[in-house]
Amino acid sequence: MSHRHTLAVLALVLPLAACGGAVDDDNSEGMGTQPENEVEVTSTIGRPEQHFEVQEVAPATSTEIQGQSVDDPAMELSYKWQGTSYAPGGGTVVVVAVTNKSEAPLPADALRTELRYNSGGGNMQTAKPIDSEKAGIDIVGLDRPLGPLATVNVKYAFDVSSGSLWDAEFTIGNVTFDGNLNN
Repeated sequence: MSHRHTLAVLALVLPLAACGGAVDDDNSEGMGTQPENEVEVTSTIGRPEQHFEVQEVAPATSTEIQGQSVDDPAMELSYKWQGTSYAPGGGTVVVVAVTNKSEAPLPADALRTELRYNSGGGNMQTAKPIDSEKAGIDIVGLDRPLGPLATVNVKYAFDVSSGSLWDAEFTIGNVTFDGNLNN
């Protein structure tokens, strides 16, 4: 074997030989036995799990449909009216920006919505919600929890022409947007 190969072999073998020495240092004491202290496993990386609080109160009415945020009176949320459009599959799509002001995620099923419109003669009628497939859009409502301090544009589809929303009320959470929602 050449001198160069001998050095290379020694450089690899000597450090490995040092690992096989006697067990006498402080760090190896008690190896093979159960630990004396129990460790508690948590799923929130040291922080207590936050729960989003949903309260039921009478909705606050807002005529703010020009882009200003409106705070929910009972939840740590705000809503910003984004507008309505025709749904590709028929009906109307309502778009609202939802901001979670809480330190806890907003559950996907926490928001309730309703769209009412004047069907003539002051008679308010409730529009029937339609699913994303029938509306021809990707997602209706929240499809997963909304993280703390996050904002998302949420779409809701209804079986009514957007032209019928000249005198309408859209309720999301505890806020009702009121007025000409055909915009």
